[in-house]
Parts: sequence; C-alpha cells; structure tokens
Amino acid sequence: MTLKYNTTKDDNYLARTSDCLLTLPPLLAGHADIADQAWFDSFRTRAVLPSAQAYQGNHRLGFFYQWLWQQLIVHHPDYTLVAEELQLQHNKQTLGAIDFLVKNKISGDLEHWEVAIKFYLACGQSWPGPNAIDNLDKKASRMLDHQLLMSQHPAYENQFAAKYGTPKVRRLIMQGRLFYPCHSSDIGSAIALNPNVATGKWCYSAQAGKLNLRAIGKPDWIAPPTFEQLEDNPPLSQVTHPTMAVAPDNQIWFVMPEHWPNV
Repeated sequence: MTLKYNTTKDDNYLARTSDCLLTLPPLLAGHADIADQAWFDSFRTRAVLPSAQAYQGNHRLGFFYQWLWQQLIVHHPDYTLVAEELQLQHNKQTLGAIDFLVKNKISGDLEHWEVAIKFYLACGQSWPGPNAIDNLDKKASRMLDHQLLMSQHPAYENQFAAKYGTPKVRRLIMQGRLFYPCHSSDIGSAIALNPNVATGKWCYSAQAGKLNLRAIGKPDWIAPPTFEQLEDNPPLSQVTHPTMAVAPDNQIWFVMPEHWPNV
C-alpha cells in the first residue's frame, strides 16, 4: 500500500503535522541522552514551521517523520543541518545509519540526533507495537545503546570525523503514543516513561463494534484529525490489520485484530 502524505494539496497539512511534532511529548525518560520536555519547549520557542512542499521519500511513516524533523532543523534559526543518513561500514558490514548531524549555533557544538515515531500498546508486562515483533523496551535499548553510540564508533572516526568533526552531544528524539487496554488493567513494562506521554486506548475488533469510532489513515497517525473531521465508516468489528481510530470525545484508539499479538 502506498501512503499519501498530503503536503501540497492541503496547504495546512505540513504546518499542522509539524506543529504537532513540536507539541507531542517524548515517550521516554530516565536517560541523559533523551530529549526531554524542557528541550522540546526550548526548541519550539524559536521553531519556524515549514511551508507546503512535496514529500517524495519512502512511503513508510518513519521516513516521513524523519523528513519532517529534517524540515524543522533546516528552518530553525538555532541549528544547521550538517549531514544526514550517514551509512557506517565496519569490516565490510553495515553498522547502520546516523540520522542527523546538527550544528548548535548557540553552543557551537556538533550534535548527533536520532529520531523515531512509535506507537505501543500495554499488553501484560510488555509494550508491543501494532506489529508485535516490535517492542518498546527493545527499541529503546537499540536506540540508546546502538544507534546513538555509532558516532563514537571507530567506523565513524575513520569515515566521517575528518569531514564533519566528532559530536559532543547525543540526542534521542522519540515521540509517539502509548495505548492502554479498555478491557484490562495492563500497564506494560517497568521502562521509565515520560509521565506526560500522549496516551490512548486499545481494544480488539469484537469490542470495537460497540464503539462509535472513525478510522484514521496512517499518514495522519502523527497528527490525528478530530472526530468531526473524519467521515463516518462501518463499525470496526472485523479489522484485519491494526487500525487507529478516534472516538466522539476525540480520544485516540487502536483497534486490533483478534489474533494480535500473535503473529
């Protein structure tokens, strides 16, 4: 399925989605490299919302999210985008890619930023994603213990340090929403969460038939429309894939197929 990110047909779409990023709280807390609410507040104070333009990248939501952050960086008066998507090679193997190298014009420091938009559902004592192979604890560990450390790896020093310098600051920008079940008291794992994280509810499709929910297309998961902005749809009682939806009170829901989290 090809996702359509309406960055040109709707003059307000790009600004609305970018503005949502600036107000969407971080998912996690408890680590010095996590961009916390104070950092977001400071960044937002002088941020300039990008004007409408075409997005022509990969259709996956994560790539679109990364592009939105690229736009916020290049339009921000306090930061300069130095490099992005730097592929690191070591012993003929690909270690991964650095999302952004950013120059902080205020401090003069080079910073390494990793960005991710994620959605997780409390299920027992874990936080699986809509694709239950994904998991908040594993993702956080991967981002903090691998992705953010790549700018300290000898491969970075060999390939990029001479050209760009060595980052003094590492920053994980990880946003999204956490969903709690309407049918149980599951609270997920004990990972350190931002106490002000954006939340929603989730249910199985059989339960959704009793709810008045309107489905949200995946391009709008970052900045969900209101209930009144969406067209009515048949009850979401037989969904075959995870479906984000909104209730009349504008509460955000995930409706899951009956087999979830089993793959």
